[in-house]
Amino acid sequence: MGYIETSAALPVIYNVINAVGLNCPNHRDDVKLVQYLLLNRYKNVQPKGATPKGEMKVDGICGGVTINWINKFQIDIMFAHRSIMADKRVDRIRNAATLTGDISKTTYTLGWLNWLVAYFEPEAFAKLPLFVSLANPMEVPPPGIDIVVPAPPPEIMIPVTGGI
Repeated sequence: MGYIETSAALPVIYNVINAVGLNCPNHRDDVKLVQYLLLNRYKNVQPKGATPKGEMKVDGICGGVTINWINKFQIDIMFAHRSIMADKRVDRIRNAATLTGDISKTTYTLGWLNWLVAYFEPEAFAKLPLFVSLANPMEVPPPGIDIVVPAPPPEIMIPVTGGI
């Protein structure tokens, strides 16, 4: 479930509690927050061919379309020569003061999404809490490890035939 945070960089930041995307926990309300921001980021982009492939739905399911949109957004930011990590993930902003990750030294994907939607689609940005459930910021747990390790493939048992 996302929550609202404030900083000097942006007066309002919609943040996730758990990461969204490839090998992430992908909790429903966190995914909906990211989907809503992505959908509104690309809503009026011209030419229409610049919109990521697939029909984005704000349904809280992080499938192929959502991951594709995350990846396209990150690549678009990189091609604009901006600081971002193209890893098909939207991590929780842990440093709201700078919107920059301590390890990667790049701007969080969610920082860019917040900034672009707030600037280009301010009405949609203000309406986000009407479409996505948000937690009380005072009850948000501290950041955790947001990596989900995929299960290993099942072992293949080769039957051993006996005797001559």
